Amino acid sequence: CRSCCKFKYMKNNFVNIGLISKGRMMDSAQKIFKKKKLKIYKKLGDRDLFGYIKDKKFQNVRIWYLSPKEIIESVGTGVLDVGISALDLLKNSEPNIQSRISIEKKYDFGQCQLCVLLPKLWLDTVNPTDLEEVSWEFFYKKKRLMRIATKFKLLTEQWCKSRGINMVEIIGSEGATEAAPRLGKSDFIVDVATSFNTAKANNLKLLEDDGIILKSSAILCANRNSLKKKEVKRIVKLLSKD
Repeated sequence: CRSCCKFKYMKNNFVNIGLISKGRMMDSAQKIFKKKKLKIYKKLGDRDLFGYIKDKKFQNVRIWYLSPKEIIESVGTGVLDVGISALDLLKNSEPNIQSRISIEKKYDFGQCQLCVLLPKLWLDTVNPTDLEEVSWEFFYKKKRLMRIATKFKLLTEQWCKSRGINMVEIIGSEGATEAAPRLGKSDFIVDVATSFNTAKANNLKLLEDDGIILKSSAILCANRNSLKKKEVKRIVKLLSKD
């Protein structure tokens, strides 16, 4: 019927934008919308995971509240047209996801560094060459590979290979990565840090020379195919303006 066809058109005509669902980055992302005078409202109350904009010019925009990682994946697969997430998560995503995403803006919030963090007791390990030598010691003396705990497997693997550190085992970590060496789960870690207070509390130090893998911040990203649509270009242009 005509009304069903209209509903289907309206559904497919949405510009879908991913916003971080909680935390400081959520608050900062929402401030961008407020600054652009785009008032977000939820039809089903505060717990609703979808939002809309009170502006006739953007009435076809739908907000999805997701985790930063889900936003990257959803923009890459085309489920979302646009998203505000984090650079480190984009760079750590699968190559086929990265190739479908365009970075439209780097914001000045959500700033952190992806770092190589070692036990403080490793006094003589200050650069990647030292770390490579330690990995061989593990192999010959302890008869095992040196273990790295991280949430960022791809970036860690790329960093190790580019520095010639091949005798390692990368172990996935979903939480409390800083505690992994103390618990015996890994020998050192690769993780994001801002103040380094948590690292210091767990007796970890930054690899002095070349220990920062990536400097990250919040980003506005878009699906490359979606950027062909006028409605998507318009909202991206507005959200990327200073």
